[in-house]
Amino acid sequence: MDIYMLWLSSMMGIVDSRKLNLILDIYGTARDAFNDKNIARTASLSAQAERHFSASQSLHYIDGLLQSLEAQGIAYFSREHERFPELLTEIPDPPVGIFFIGTLPADDTYKVAVIGSRKCSEYGLLAARILAKPLAQAGVVIVSGMARGVDSMAHRGALQGGGKTIAVLGCGVDICYPAENRELREQIINNGCVISEYPPGTMPMPAFFPARNRIISGLSQGVIVAEAGKKSGTLITVDQAMEQGREVFAVPGNISSKLSEGTNRLIREGATPVSDHTDVLFALGISLEDEEKTKINTNSKNMLATEEKQVYDILNFEPVSVDMLMQICDLQPGRILLICAQLEIKGLIRKLPGQRYVRN
Repeated sequence: MDIYMLWLSSMMGIVDSRKLNLILDIYGTARDAFNDKNIARTASLSAQAERHFSASQSLHYIDGLLQSLEAQGIAYFSREHERFPELLTEIPDPPVGIFFIGTLPADDTYKVAVIGSRKCSEYGLLAARILAKPLAQAGVVIVSGMARGVDSMAHRGALQGGGKTIAVLGCGVDICYPAENRELREQIINNGCVISEYPPGTMPMPAFFPARNRIISGLSQGVIVAEAGKKSGTLITVDQAMEQGREVFAVPGNISSKLSEGTNRLIREGATPVSDHTDVLFALGISLEDEEKTKINTNSKNMLATEEKQVYDILNFEPVSVDMLMQICDLQPGRILLICAQLEIKGLIRKLPGQRYVRN
């Protein structure tokens, strides 16, 4: 481990990555920066940053960092490490290093980011899952930010597909944010990793997440936007992905939904529309090794009774109420509820609050 790059990475959050990269440009090596007691003046640091840098310029401080990492099972790769993700070295303003818990997938594995709004609809959640799951089954690593909403569902979809997933955090990797994702975080660590450029102990701050997003897109060959409103913060990641030369995909949404205004606009502006995971595989030139793994259980669908098939064909990934099914199917409420219960038992549909149903 390059202990001096580790020292420099530990300053992330005190200053931003652009300042850290500027320090490396000025000094050439992190070791030379560490040994200069006038670094604050040379690098034009603020008074607050100067105090932090000055207090940390000792081998005793670095030894404390190393002990803390070991005690918490946290690994660190500087960007000069041979196993640092190559794609991340190519982006503007690359991180000085990354902290991670778990197993960092190899560079020769395809990685696709699945992102979207925290405040999303059932459609957005379903879109994230039905894309992430078969992509993971095809061997693609799913990258996201473990935030509420689409991000969390993307990770869950990857895990349901038996694949690998990476969560990029806007805080230290020793902190679970949001707190309700503690179980999900452990599953991600066991089937991939959580990573951050912020040192352990760094609490989440609003300013950290836009910087975090460039790593989500930077790790990936392509970025899928499952759902995003007109002013969604997700679109910041899209801008970064385009700057990095990544392929941008967007899931078409209901034209009457405010939550789909962002994704529909992306498609108008040239993003690749995606309605199936194979659209992503084709665009990125990824061959599907075992296509049977990615198919929904067609035998279950082919064995549906006439009325079951009638109801199933009406349902999609937007919630449909029992009243709407009655109007279209011309069946009695009790009969529709029985049919929906049978389809739910077969795992083909899912019941939502308010007697609404969607395809599973």
